[in-house]
Amino acid sequence: MAHMVVLNTVRDADPEGSGGSFGAGFGAAAAEPPGLNLNDPAVLRCLLEQTPTPTALLEGEAGLCSFSNAAFRALGVVAGAPLTSQFPAVSSSLLAAARRGGAQREAAARDGDRFWEVRATPMMGVNGLVRALIVTVEETPDSAAEQERHMRELSHRVKNTLQLVSSLLTLQTLGSKDPEVRRALQSAGGRIGIVTQAHQRTHAALRGDDLDVAGHLRDLCGELEATLPGARRIRVEAEPTSLPVDSVIPLSLIVNELVGNAAKHAYGPDEPGGIEVSLGRAADGRRRLVVSDQGRGLPDGLDVARAATLGLKMVRAFAGQLKGVLRAETGQAGTRLIVELPG
Repeated sequence: MAHMVVLNTVRDADPEGSGGSFGAGFGAAAAEPPGLNLNDPAVLRCLLEQTPTPTALLEGEAGLCSFSNAAFRALGVVAGAPLTSQFPAVSSSLLAAARRGGAQREAAARDGDRFWEVRATPMMGVNGLVRALIVTVEETPDSAAEQERHMRELSHRVKNTLQLVSSLLTLQTLGSKDPEVRRALQSAGGRIGIVTQAHQRTHAALRGDDLDVAGHLRDLCGELEATLPGARRIRVEAEPTSLPVDSVIPLSLIVNELVGNAAKHAYGPDEPGGIEVSLGRAADGRRRLVVSDQGRGLPDGLDVARAATLGLKMVRAFAGQLKGVLRAETGQAGTRLIVELPG
């Protein structure tokens, strides 16, 4: 690229014979192509001026801009003021590191909705001191809006894939005559549905790292309530709780399994009773998910930490993925299952 030719020329030049400003002579270049006088400052200025990469020359500890080419001037950077005050994507720490180390430094930076690759290259004198810094910036192709568009496209494809898997499971269910196989496929389809719903809810939070899952938990339990046998009611108490976005799907599957188990096993077919789901912080600061009922309780001898049933195995696996632990509280009517999550 043109600006790399210029940078190499400036880097190889002998600046001791030059003045402090960019317009002064640079001395003899180490290798000069025939017919082109690189000793002429006007030639160097013309090359810098015309390169499409925003380029500036900085002098002094304050990083005063003594020259900016046309591409940089189009971004509002002009000579006579510190570059960092005119173009915040260039940080003072990057300039100081290049000046102190005497070697090129580069960094990715953001300015509003635009992303930049910034390079600071020291111009060295024969005495080993940094005479000036050459700063170039290049905008990366993914602006914030472009990144969001890519993420939305990816999210849409994931959702379509999940829906395709769910449809295939439904077709397989309809084609099976074995009741056990049909139940297993229906259960698998239900879990895929939970993943799809959780994915859709986290879509709005793609630009953030965390999500308040309280509202998501209420919506999820409302949908589960409509599918539970015996018209069981689910009461939800959830404090505002911020969790990483990638925790939402495991948490949703945990709730699905624990609520489903309570609906199937806690009460008889005609026995009234509801299910309670709560999410909040314990006294020690850890987050705590609790699913409880007032039903018949756990079978004698069942240890939820070691039970071999598929549902509890899944709950333990997803709890482990969240660095949490599943346990049961005894000594009261019904069942109270708790997933302790880190604070």
